[in-house]
Amino acid sequence: MTADRRSPAGWRWLGVGAAVGLAAASWGAGSRPTLHTAVLWPGLQWWSPSGGSPAAALVAVVAMAVLVLAWWRLRHAEVSLGWWWATAGAWFLPLVASVPLYSRDLYSYAAQGALWHQGLSPYEHTVRELDSPWRFSTAPTWLDSTAPYGPVFLLVARGVAAGSGGHLWLALLLLRLVAVLGVVVMAWAVADLAARLGVISPERATWLGVATPLVGAHFVSGGHNDALMVAGMLLALALALRRRLVWAGVVLGLATMVKLTAIVALPFVVLLAQLPASSGVRSEVFRWRDRVREYLGPAVVGVAATAVTVVAVTFGTGLGWSWLNPAATSGKNEQWTSLPTGLGMAVGAVGHVLGHDDWRDTGIAVLRTVGLGVLALLLVVIWLRALRFATDRALVVRALGWALLAVVVLAPAFLGWYFLWVLPVLAVSVAARPGSATRGRTRTWLAVAATVLCFAQLPDGYSLGLTTTAVGVPVDLVVTVLLVRAGWRWARRPRSSVPSS
Repeated sequence: MTADRRSPAGWRWLGVGAAVGLAAASWGAGSRPTLHTAVLWPGLQWWSPSGGSPAAALVAVVAMAVLVLAWWRLRHAEVSLGWWWATAGAWFLPLVASVPLYSRDLYSYAAQGALWHQGLSPYEHTVRELDSPWRFSTAPTWLDSTAPYGPVFLLVARGVAAGSGGHLWLALLLLRLVAVLGVVVMAWAVADLAARLGVISPERATWLGVATPLVGAHFVSGGHNDALMVAGMLLALALALRRRLVWAGVVLGLATMVKLTAIVALPFVVLLAQLPASSGVRSEVFRWRDRVREYLGPAVVGVAATAVTVVAVTFGTGLGWSWLNPAATSGKNEQWTSLPTGLGMAVGAVGHVLGHDDWRDTGIAVLRTVGLGVLALLLVVIWLRALRFATDRALVVRALGWALLAVVVLAPAFLGWYFLWVLPVLAVSVAARPGSATRGRTRTWLAVAATVLCFAQLPDGYSLGLTTTAVGVPVDLVVTVLLVRAGWRWARRPRSSVPSS
């Protein structure tokens, strides 16, 4: 056994030091209330005329790298679940006191809550109409865009705006504490799901799905409301495993009204609730008619519980149904990190060479539409395959993870914290034990992706996807070829056995 594995406490405390350094650097390099007039690149200059400290940005990048190193060194640590919870808490607690890092979304949350508190619906009015200096801290992308979030989160934001007494820093802290509550629920649910599914230890699942620095960066410091959505999805899965389908539907309905993405989990939650507690391949011959008949009753219960929750909250808030179409209100975000958008950019590059610069906008619009069509088809195929091979509960949860990954890959826009929709779900359902080499490689790739995404935004929130198009678009082309090839091979795979991943 190596010295690294014998001394996990040393790596834990190195991570704590890195987190403290990251939090301290955020006050010069993070998303401060006053917007920077230019991109804040890491450097040696103490302060930039455009706002912010390049030196602090450099310290933040180094501190994140050290935190990621400590996390990787602890991947094989033989420690208890409580030790991991304490470690994640020690790493993330300093970030509660940071200036928002890697995103300005906390400011728009506060402003949209204040907008509703002033009597204006965030679905019909924009932050530019807000009678408060808070609007000057909102990113330009969201100044003239209506809210893309569900009414449950807007209720939270409104309550925070009302309780802050007009103090922006207090509003940011309260919103961040709400996100931290989501992380706490995630930590419990990941451990509970891992223990119940039995394909990986709760400790290993917590290392990958909770203690990753990506959670600290975006759910704690960034305060993204995705933390509530993910917590709701995981809690719904935990309730479904206990066969409490009505409560699972209610919780999932609330999560859906934070962000609509959570609705993807509904058919998997219903399927999970009807499976036997023990794992193993069913001995009877599979018949679609019998399986659908088994599924129909629980599906009605689960859908009804979710629908009643959604309708009750929607009418209770009086905000209407605009939240069901968040894509119509989101800010413009064209980055190659979204696969359909990157392919549209490739079309635009060809058009530019041929003298047709208008091909870019058309290509992006068309390929985003195609991407959504492919996504809809994939979600149906993944769910049907889960229904066909629903021999154990881990397989169903894993199928949900792949469905969420399909959403992330094919959505019109992608930002680093979207990967956290996927990571905890796959962390509890992809095995890491002898005889599971393929799944072990999957877990490694998940950890690598989480590591890369820790550096996908600069500390002040600027996305590097905006400046790496020349590299990223060719990557999208290669990824598309590989995905099509993998899909073709998967389609030709014999259906006589349960898939292993």
